[in-house]
Amino acid sequence: MTKITSIILLLGAVWINAQVGINTTKPEKELTVNGTMKTSGMVFKKPMEKLGADENYTFIIKSPAPENKITAYNDSFVPNSPAPINLVQFKITCDPSDKDWVNQFDTKINSNKFLVVISSFGFTQPTRTYSADWLTPMPQIFAYADGGTWKLKADYQGFSPDSSFPTGVWTLNLLVFDRSYAKDFNSTQDLRASTTGSAAAPLIQ
Repeated sequence: MTKITSIILLLGAVWINAQVGINTTKPEKELTVNGTMKTSGMVFKKPMEKLGADENYTFIIKSPAPENKITAYNDSFVPNSPAPINLVQFKITCDPSDKDWVNQFDTKINSNKFLVVISSFGFTQPTRTYSADWLTPMPQIFAYADGGTWKLKADYQGFSPDSSFPTGVWTLNLLVFDRSYAKDFNSTQDLRASTTGSAAAPLIQ
């Protein structure tokens, strides 16, 4: 009886330490699958195992219907491929004769595939107006889709840097979302004679 128990314990130890491969003869983890897989009720190992120095991540996202698209992102596979959310920065030097006006800048970002939001901005020069002193400069900054790409506009309308100042440079930071995983909603409201109001219906809930 003692011998049988020892054999069972030994086999159990071998099984616990084994690595299983499906469609591969060289499994890298406890379970390595080379091919498609369908699973439900998946339980992740706790604590989550950290990637090794020579390992990289793969980020998998499934978009909702009707696309039902599964996309895998891995910088080691395609270093210049876009991620679901991207941060893009443009530094735009203005026309020396105006110093602060960007009437239209074509980012060349596909407006049918991506959604662009200006997250922050900066301008290198102070601006002023030559009318009443109490006016406060307010930048007009827009990202808009036109002709299949995203365009940018930036200006201190009615204001400009002093003629003695260098030409201004805009820094525009954009958040660029893959439209497969993002939605944009538009609503037009009229407050009429009131200063308060509410949406007719929730856009998202």
